[in-house]
Amino acid sequence: QDKKDWSFFTFTEDYYIWEFYRVCPYELTITTILGTVTVSILALVLIPHWSAIFFVGPMVAVLYIDLLGFIQLCGLHVSPVMYIGTVMSIGLMVDFVMHVTLRYLETSGTSRTEKTKETLETIGASLLVGGLSTILGVVPLVFSSSEIFFTVFIIFFGLILLGLLHGLVLLPVLLSMIGPLESIGKYARGIESIEETINEDVA
Repeated sequence: QDKKDWSFFTFTEDYYIWEFYRVCPYELTITTILGTVTVSILALVLIPHWSAIFFVGPMVAVLYIDLLGFIQLCGLHVSPVMYIGTVMSIGLMVDFVMHVTLRYLETSGTSRTEKTKETLETIGASLLVGGLSTILGVVPLVFSSSEIFFTVFIIFFGLILLGLLHGLVLLPVLLSMIGPLESIGKYARGIESIEETINEDVA
C-alpha cells in the first residue's frame, strides 16, 4: 500500500534530447553501415560490372569518415541537426563516386591512364560545375546567426568539397592504377542489337 501511494512518473521536454544522446552513437553507427552497404549493392545492380562495388563501397566509407573528421575540425558536436545532415549525406556523396566509376567503365581505351583521362575530360567537368554551383547555393547560410543553419552549411560545404576531392582526385588515381580495362560499352551495344532484332521481327 505504501509503495503504491508513493509511485509516480515524471516527464519533461528535456527527456527527448536526453534520449537522443543516449541512442545516438548506436543509431549513427547502424545507419552508416546500412547506408554504405545499400549504396554498394545499388552500384552492383545499376552498374553492369562486378568491380563497381569494390570502388563505390570503400570510397563512400572513406568519404563519410573524412566528412565526420571535417565536422569535428570545424568545432561542431553531435546534435539532432548534425545527425540528420550526416545521414542524408550518404545518399548525396554516392553521386560523386558513382558517376565517375560508371563513366570510367563505359569508356573504351587501351590503358587505364587513357580511360581515366577520358573520364575526367567528360564527366569530370560536369561534376565540378555541379559541385561548385551547389556550394554557391549554400554559401548564404554561413552568414546566418542561427546555429542550425550554420551546421547545415558546414555539413554541405564539407560534403561537396570532400566529394569533389575524392571523386576527381582520389578515385581517378585509383582507377588509373587498378581500374578494370574492360569496357561495359559492349554490353550496351549488345542490348541495342537485341532490341533492333526484336523490332525487326515484330515489324
